[in-house]
Amino acid sequence: MDVIPHTGIGDIRLGSSRESIATMLGAAEKKSRDYHEDGEHSEVWVYRLLRLELSFDSEHDFYLSHITSYHPYTLVRSFNPIGLEEKFLLQKFPHLDLDVEVSTEEKYFTDKVLDLTFGTARGKVVSVTIFPAYDGDGKQVLWPAGPS
Repeated sequence: MDVIPHTGIGDIRLGSSRESIATMLGAAEKKSRDYHEDGEHSEVWVYRLLRLELSFDSEHDFYLSHITSYHPYTLVRSFNPIGLEEKFLLQKFPHLDLDVEVSTEEKYFTDKVLDLTFGTARGKVVSVTIFPAYDGDGKQVLWPAGPS
């Protein structure tokens, strides 16, 4: 599963509608809602066999806003970070900043250049999250191919 920063993973593109994703991947095994402090919310679709979570955010009119892969064959620039120890992740991706430290066991590192977040558990990478690009002001989303 090739991660394309600011674009998507494989054939799944950020900015896609829920309908186009359902047509492409079928029904999600699980759907839930996440509510945010700012009043916005996300509809999260889980595809267990693909090991993907797709988030459709209200602030983006429920277009696909970010993709999280837990798949063991996730590739970022032809490199598989899943299972990598945290110290080696920091060596491989020098633009990482510790974004959130939930506990000593769970951390999230963000690469500001690639707009990717790497989730770690017990010192090893367990997920990669892909986000769209934004304009210079950081207010307007630059969807890769426009919403479908």
